[in-house]
Amino acid sequence: MRRHRKCRPLDKQNADQRTGRTRREVLRGLLGASLAAYGARLGLRSAVAESPAVSLGLADRKLIVVVFGGGTRFSESVGDPQHRHIPHLWNDMAPRGTLLANMRVEHRVVHPNCTASIATGHWEWDDNDWSRPVAHPTVFEIFRRARRTPDTAAWAFVYASILANIGHSSTGGYGLDFAPNVVEPPTIPRSTAEEMDRLTLQAGATGSLEAQLDASRKCARLARSTSLISTRGLRSASAREFLDCRYEAWKATTGTTSHDAFLTEGVIACMQTFEPEVLLVAYGEIDCAHYGSWSRYVEAIRRTDALTWQLWQATEQHPAYRGRTLMLILPDHGRELERPGGPGFIHHSDFYTNLDADEGCRRVWMLAIGPGVAAGRRIDEPCPTTATAATGLEYLGLPPSPEAEPSILAMLA
Repeated sequence: MRRHRKCRPLDKQNADQRTGRTRREVLRGLLGASLAAYGARLGLRSAVAESPAVSLGLADRKLIVVVFGGGTRFSESVGDPQHRHIPHLWNDMAPRGTLLANMRVEHRVVHPNCTASIATGHWEWDDNDWSRPVAHPTVFEIFRRARRTPDTAAWAFVYASILANIGHSSTGGYGLDFAPNVVEPPTIPRSTAEEMDRLTLQAGATGSLEAQLDASRKCARLARSTSLISTRGLRSASAREFLDCRYEAWKATTGTTSHDAFLTEGVIACMQTFEPEVLLVAYGEIDCAHYGSWSRYVEAIRRTDALTWQLWQATEQHPAYRGRTLMLILPDHGRELERPGGPGFIHHSDFYTNLDADEGCRRVWMLAIGPGVAAGRRIDEPCPTTATAATGLEYLGLPPSPEAEPSILAMLA
């Protein structure tokens, strides 16, 4: 096990980048004005820029996309009359923003395909080959190329390696040079997973609650001590130093080993360290529904709801994000409806053929909250999830890639 290395205080990390951001603070007004003028010459229209409710310059704006991922059915979230599993989204966040209650997944109902399509505005990976980049420029690439920002200005925090390539495309002029830093959570070897299963089953056979709690603590220690973390998605020494610090801190704690909690803590630390303009966090623990446990499925929805609320609170508390951030929250896709002989919530269509991709899989929602977004409003018109990319880019004052699904920012004002 590696020796724990104490992290440097956040305000002392990467002094060169901090100095660069201080200069940008001085130039924000001028840069915002010049970008707006450039957009006007190109004939671009920005609904938010024209809204009297928003006085932000383009360089002041931040975009955070939260993929409420792992496959969340409408019926257990927005469609539940009591909203039992999304109390924060429904009671604390929805009154401040606009809810689009009929977002549509119009292509393959698979986690990487749907998440990548949210990031590009096009339906990606017809062949399910996630080992290669996406086919169209992502929000991250478009932003970094247009603004000429360092890699630390754009980050994607994803719950699994199957999402490792959602940040960059094979499009000429884009690619890795303009990719975000992609952070994956720690993983454990198969041998560790097998030993954890053995400890859990052994404790369960005793019928003792204390034995089960002790086994849980042993499993957590084992997971931390044998874990590994990938750095393949990091683009610079500053990013690698940041993740190394986060990982060492995580291994030294005794709290939850939840992947989604690790991502949330990482996003908040990233905001404090680098103040990136574009962030995406893709949660995924709701996909535990595949194990067939209803209680674990709805518990994961509640946990994702709490973590999303934690992220929004962080934006409200940080001066660089408060009053400047557009947050777009949406599931990657849903899950199958209950039908005689069918798997119901356990699955979300056939992996290869897309067979059984029913209304439960295809109907999701999006909550938009931030400057210029109408409060307490609900829109029921159907809208594809691929509209997310252009919507976020328009808020940032940038056009999407050619033939991407158009922005719906004007609908939110």
